[in-house]
Amino acid sequence: MNSKNQQLRIWAGLGTLYLVWGSTYLAIRFVVENVPSMFASGMRNVLAGTTLLLWAIFSKNFKRPDSKFLWVNAIAGTLMLAIGNGLLSIAAKWVPSGFSSLFFAISPILLVIIFWFDGEKPRRNVLIGAALGVIGVIILMSLKNVALKGGEGMFFWGVLLLFIAILGWDLGVFIVKKANINNYPTSQIAAAQMIPGGIVTLVVSGLLGEWNHVDLANVPVNAYLWFAYLYIVGSIVGFSVFSWLSKVAPPTQVATYTYVNPLVALMLGWLLGGEQLNPLMLVAALFIISAVILITLRNQKSTELKSKQIKFE
Repeated sequence: MNSKNQQLRIWAGLGTLYLVWGSTYLAIRFVVENVPSMFASGMRNVLAGTTLLLWAIFSKNFKRPDSKFLWVNAIAGTLMLAIGNGLLSIAAKWVPSGFSSLFFAISPILLVIIFWFDGEKPRRNVLIGAALGVIGVIILMSLKNVALKGGEGMFFWGVLLLFIAILGWDLGVFIVKKANINNYPTSQIAAAQMIPGGIVTLVVSGLLGEWNHVDLANVPVNAYLWFAYLYIVGSIVGFSVFSWLSKVAPPTQVATYTYVNPLVALMLGWLLGGEQLNPLMLVAALFIISAVILITLRNQKSTELKSKQIKFE
């Protein structure tokens, strides 16, 4: 396949990721209004992971995993899904979906800091971007009045859970990148993260006593439909596309979803979820999205330069 066709496929994948993951924030909010948060998140990921594993086996793409593959993905899945998706689901009870998606846009900033601790010193533009992102986060944390009805008293804790969720997701991404285990089928990689991550989430759900509050007979049809959307589109389609992009596209190009998703989520939250577009939230969006663009574009140039040097040598 020539490079032009490959780029078209990559941008088609990115477009899918923008729409799919931009919409999941609102879908999660609608589900957790009727189903315990961690239980819903765990079930979604176990079901999606099992489906992807069966797909890998029956499509004859399955590759016998070694212990490194299993351990790395189990740890990454726990961080990204049990901590990342799980805590996001809890916060969704108190924090609007548009706010959550915008807050999650600081992910590349935290990733820069994690790689910095690992010895990869960021460039000046990256530091400026990180500073802008911090300003945006400070503005967001001051917006208690945008909390969902009845969640005003828990708004601070919702924001704290979001921060821990982002940190968990980024640590999972970092571990996978450092391990360099991308020589497996996309569906198998996603399944190897989703199944253990979902199982850990369900265990935590049980420890929190959520299972005692699960009453599936009284869950409205609307919540089942949103859960099905998260399971099929959000998890199977979204995670598969993300895993494929992580294998074939530069990390900085893949990271562009972090500053497009919030715009999609803000609009959907306003149009479908009755969420308010606070002017200060839009100011925060300007700071955070500018920060992410600065970070990703600078790293994109660095990646391209390194790639040219390797080819020349």
